[in-house]
Amino acid sequence: MVILALETATRAGSVAIWQDGVSAATDGDASRTHGERLPGELTRWAEAHGRSIADVDLFAVVSGPGSFTGLRIGIAAIQGLALSGGRLVVAVPTLDALVEAWVASSSASEMEDAIVVPCLDGQRGEVFIAAYDRRVVDADGHAVALIEPAALRAADAAALVAERAGTRPAVIVGDGGRRFSEVFTSAVSRARIVDASMSLAEAAVRIAAAHPERATAPHAIRPIYLRRPDAVIARERAGLAPAPRFTVRRLAGDADLGAVEALQRRTFTNPWGAEAIRWELEHTDVARLYVLDAPDGTLVAYCACWMVFDELHLNSVAVDEHWRRHGAARTLLVHVLAEAAAAGARSATLEVRRSNTAALALYGGLGFKVEAVRRDYYQDPREDALILWNRAIAGT
Repeated sequence: MVILALETATRAGSVAIWQDGVSAATDGDASRTHGERLPGELTRWAEAHGRSIADVDLFAVVSGPGSFTGLRIGIAAIQGLALSGGRLVVAVPTLDALVEAWVASSSASEMEDAIVVPCLDGQRGEVFIAAYDRRVVDADGHAVALIEPAALRAADAAALVAERAGTRPAVIVGDGGRRFSEVFTSAVSRARIVDASMSLAEAAVRIAAAHPERATAPHAIRPIYLRRPDAVIARERAGLAPAPRFTVRRLAGDADLGAVEALQRRTFTNPWGAEAIRWELEHTDVARLYVLDAPDGTLVAYCACWMVFDELHLNSVAVDEHWRRHGAARTLLVHVLAEAAAAGARSATLEVRRSNTAALALYGGLGFKVEAVRRDYYQDPREDALILWNRAIAGT
């Protein structure tokens, strides 16, 4: 079996491959963003080991906690590759990968005696942390959690570890423990700070190889965020209502088709209709249709597009009038662009009515620029179309 794993929870990130029972891994280039490096970094690593992406039987991805942007880009990259090849994905939580990295280099007696504390630097004086007692496992074979995964101030984390460890040794593994070593060693009587013995991607690929039954469909992968986004915190400090929690996914089933058709009829003078949408999805290999659900599960926006070689063509975007100016369109398009970039798209284009200032502002914020005009392109009413391009969507 060939397994390809990716980790973008940290700034540098890492990639790993598993074949013939042997793993190999490398760290990423921290001087470049994940958006700039992916998916090429994965393709080059596979090729360096005599494989192509088509040879990969299973994908693995470190699913968080970690960098918000990094996790989004990494998961989208793996989803794009897995979807295009019809493969499954094993999602590996970051803290589980740190535990695996410690287990791989530890003796049986050490693992039995100590509690293991995966600890990732969360920046801003915080750590992402958990603690496990490997002497006790649940029905699924998982070590019992003495501390559930959380984002805590370093001093609070150290105090909690001290309370749960008691007189037992506490092995604190990861860069969070290393950064706050004085805090942990002064609070925990038998603390031992260790570095991970392997990259997070290599730990993830080992977990995937040992537990292929954990694989799921690519669209089912969700990032693990233990800390609220900065945007939410900023809104609260400004006294604003919290932003809605939207979900973006691919269109699925007749109920979605009906909802998209109804949204089109409310939005456009010449809607396609459900059967036209169904025909395009079933009879072309370039069509994609994404939908966005409101917090209550109601479909409130969609984006229909084509992937033509390395270009993404955005054909139709609509948002229910009651959900406009709530970030729905931006949330949807950021996801669509990220997944397209992960699948190999390098640019994106669309047409917008000249008078649609709200749409022009939205696309301008996503890196699109006007490059041409189509005279009298739109009817009812007749109006010019502005042709917009984003020539570097990987960095959007």
